This record gives sequence, C-alpha cells and structure tokens, in this order.
Amino acid sequence: MTTFMQPSSPMSTGLTISSMAPAGTTTPRDEGSLAPVRPNPWRSVGRTFEATSSIELARIRSGLDWSVEKRGLRTDDLQPIPDAFAMRRQDTGRILGIVGRDYVPMQNHDLFDFLSILAGERELVFETAGAFQGGKIVWVLARIPDLGIRLGEDLSHTYLLISNGHAGNKVLTVAPTTIRVICQNTLALAEAQSAQRRRAGRSLAAGFQVRHTSGMPAALADIREAYASTFTAHARTREAWEYLARVPLTRQLEKDFIETVFRAQGPDEADRAKTMRQQREQRLSDILASPTSQVRGTKDTAFSLLQATIEYIDHDRPTRTGESTSTTEARLASATFGSGAGLKEAAWTTILAMSRA
Repeated sequence: MTTFMQPSSPMSTGLTISSMAPAGTTTPRDEGSLAPVRPNPWRSVGRTFEATSSIELARIRSGLDWSVEKRGLRTDDLQPIPDAFAMRRQDTGRILGIVGRDYVPMQNHDLFDFLSILAGERELVFETAGAFQGGKIVWVLARIPDLGIRLGEDLSHTYLLISNGHAGNKVLTVAPTTIRVICQNTLALAEAQSAQRRRAGRSLAAGFQVRHTSGMPAALADIREAYASTFTAHARTREAWEYLARVPLTRQLEKDFIETVFRAQGPDEADRAKTMRQQREQRLSDILASPTSQVRGTKDTAFSLLQATIEYIDHDRPTRTGESTSTTEARLASATFGSGAGLKEAAWTTILAMSRA
C-alpha cells in the first residue's frame, strides 16, 4: 500500500512574519526577512507555534496533547452492537466517528514520535500541527532544515507531513512535501508524484498510506526502512526545478498547460465550463503578474507557471463544503487529499512533459 496523497496539507514557513505584503513590493533577499505575500491559510485551522525539536513541547503547543479511545455501542434497548465501536476523544468526550472491530487507533503522540524516528540523526523541527472537524482529522508538519531549495530569491523548505483520521474516515498518510515561502503553497517532491513507483515498490518519497488494522506496526516499519529514498527524491526535485527555472514561459506554453491540467475536471465542471474557465484563467493571469510569481530567479519561466497553478489550487480554487467544514478546511483538505491533490500531480507531470517537448 504505497499510494500517495498530495500533502499540501498543513503548511508553515517557520517565519514569524505573516502579514500580507503590499502589491508591487519586491521580495527581500534575506530568508529571515521574507514576508509571505500570501497569508498562511493553515493558521486558521491549526496552530503555528514557536519552532521546537521537542516532541513534548510540540504536542502541547499544537493543542494535540489528547488521545482517543474505542468504546462499545448499544442499541436504544441496551443490546450490544458487536461489530461497531465509537471513537471518543478523551479530553472532551466528543464522539468522532464509528469504526469496525478491526480498527486500530493511532494516538496523536505517536504521530510526533514517528516523524522523529523517520528523521533519525537529521534535525527535525516541529512548527505546525492541528485538527479538522473537532479532531476527526489531525496532522503534524515538521521541517528538515538542511533540505531547502533556493532558486535565486525563490525559496522552498522541505517538510515531512503525517496525517491521521480518528473517525474511520482516513488512513494514516506519511509523505514529504515542499513549501514555497513567498506564497506558502505546497507541492510534493517530484519523485513523490510517480504513479509507476507507487505501484512498483515501497518508497517514502512516493508517500505511504497505512490502514488502521493489526498490520499497522509492520507497515510503519516498512516506511522507516524506505525513508532514505526521500533524500534521493529531494535531489531529483531540485534538479527538475532548476531545469524548469531555465525554460522561458511563452503564451502558447501557458495556454496549452492550463487547458491540459484542468481538462481533467470532468462532468462537474462541464455545465459551467465557460464561466469557470474564464474566471480561472483570469485568476491565474493575476497570480502570474503578482509578487508571488515575479520573483528574481524564477519569474517568466515554466517554474513560475507551475507554482502559480499550485497557488491557485491551494488558495483560490472553488471547493464544496460540508455541514461541519469551513471553506478553508474544505479547500485545504482537497488540495492535500482530494481532487486538488490530483490536479497538482497533473500540473507537475504536464509541465515537465511540455517543457521537454
């Protein structure tokens, strides 16, 4: 089970500056003074806290210092229901969901512990974590400081993402991702998007999904063994990004790329295709002309087109919401685990194919 789910989940740059930069401003050269032009949307659904390598402090600062328990269910006349159990949040008593007999929970503290194990001797800095829907979905994002990617003044950090569902609604997912400082959007490491590698073998770079069953410990052991491939993927990502930053952006490339990537939207978009297409193209054009794309070292290149598309998916793409889900939660969940993640994968494969044609 090595299918990848796009992590663009939770994000943080680790910077203390989070104000919106005025239109037309230039990007500072010093990493420590980089102010994101796009505010971090994950701040509204999680916590970005003072960075720490301490698991205990990270749990407390993130608000994930609670656990869940599996409790039996009964009918109205108190008859036991043998194959259904409630997942209850212990600190609040809230019922998060109903699961089967074989469901094995993974506690929040295990998420922090597991990322630390994956990092091994490499430094791992916890910066961001949080929960959706009252705890039904939780996530932790930790940065690997020595794996940043800089193209001129365009800077991205490399993170490890782990996300988990406490309601039988989501498998455990572990995957590496990059977060671009200037607009705080996310894209998986290049090698993480190879469907062929996902099917052919085990690789953390391809992302792992682990079901909540008795086989979870063995699956987690497999992930630990595969962790070294992340660094190979990182090197290949850097090479691919450097290549894209050398490919000039033309109007024809922009037109063909956008048509190809968003053609996969399918029947849901077909009825409103003209209006949606016009709005999307206008928004993408605005992003390409904005400070997030006019960055020295990558502006007017295939790389800027790719990142503008990722920015659109992360921040602007229309997304359906549920009764208990905000627009921000729905958009970020889609960009991380759903149709938005699929669009990001399509964007990556398409830009490479077109720029090398």
